[in-house]
Amino acid sequence: MGAAPGTPRLGVVLVHGFKSSPGMWDPLRRLIAGDPGLGFVETLAFRYSTRLWEFDPRRAIPTFDTVADSLKEYLDTEADAFGRLMLVSHSQGGLIVQRHLTRMTAEGRGSDLQRIARVVLLACPNNGSEIALSLRRRLLRCNVQEHQLRPLNEQVTDTQRAVLRDIVHADRVTASSCPIPFSVYAGETDNIVSPASARGVFPDAAVLPGDHSGIARPTAPDHRTYTTLRRLILLTAAGTEPRAEPQTESGAEPQPEPEPEPGAEPRADAEPTAGPPAALPDTFKVVAAAERVSDMDDAGFRLTIVRLMRNSLAASSGFSASYRAHPRDHLVEIVERCHAHRNPPAALAAFRDAVTSLRPEDAAAADLRAVLAHLR
Repeated sequence: MGAAPGTPRLGVVLVHGFKSSPGMWDPLRRLIAGDPGLGFVETLAFRYSTRLWEFDPRRAIPTFDTVADSLKEYLDTEADAFGRLMLVSHSQGGLIVQRHLTRMTAEGRGSDLQRIARVVLLACPNNGSEIALSLRRRLLRCNVQEHQLRPLNEQVTDTQRAVLRDIVHADRVTASSCPIPFSVYAGETDNIVSPASARGVFPDAAVLPGDHSGIARPTAPDHRTYTTLRRLILLTAAGTEPRAEPQTESGAEPQPEPEPEPGAEPRADAEPTAGPPAALPDTFKVVAAAERVSDMDDAGFRLTIVRLMRNSLAASSGFSASYRAHPRDHLVEIVERCHAHRNPPAALAAFRDAVTSLRPEDAAAADLRAVLAHLR
């Protein structure tokens, strides 16, 4: 699977973990740079201060909040040239990314997160790390970063709850929310961050080969971490349309749609003109065709479809569908929301067009197009 010609540039921001540095990403960066199918990708390695001890009284080990604010400035400045970003983190870096997202939504800057198209967590201690815990407590009692790596840390738990509510399960962009797909992976032989901790409560969680450091250091193109990240990069790049504008907050007056110019084609979701309504296909007939499309079992792919549908339908009608972890359940939810839409034919047509635009050569996508061919 390769990117379509003319794919816009994608910035892949890499966030390292505890007592590490940007150099840990060198094997991955070399693989991406040498991949002819990823010529549109540029990697950017974010650096922050992390160490076991600080003996200089003039310096401090920064807190997660401080590092998260540094990441915010990095994205605003060093990554400013990219309209779309994918954040890839390792270990503690995943907690930094989550803290950045929640600080942005708490500040009412949810709309500023729209260019982040995906977040990937590799071996992130979402529920803390038990390794050498008693020793760490004695030797690193002044290390503010290590405190947050302990199991059941209250601030980490609160951050994760906010990420799930305002990011992962969000269905629209507002000042305090922005839907961003998370892809979460545990290391198969990781004894520092257990698979249960790495998966946490995230719905799109899986396991990759490797120990705690090996999961983030693929050394060959066929390493499963690299093939997985490559697939996610291409999937993220497929959603090249701009994200939906923030929807009007409740209580605000909606802005009227502009009048179309004479002779202009109507919008896809314009109110239907007089005439017999198009017959709507059965939900499970649509789902049976859609679930055979390649990558439909990937949660990020399905969330991209929903985002494209939202972009193609007028802001006055909008579209949302609650996330479901099981692919078929999620597809049923999407199609049922199409049937409940103010203009069901337009919503189903938007679903058809989103799927077929992402997988134009897929035979199953052609079958879906045939099922929904009569809708405009």
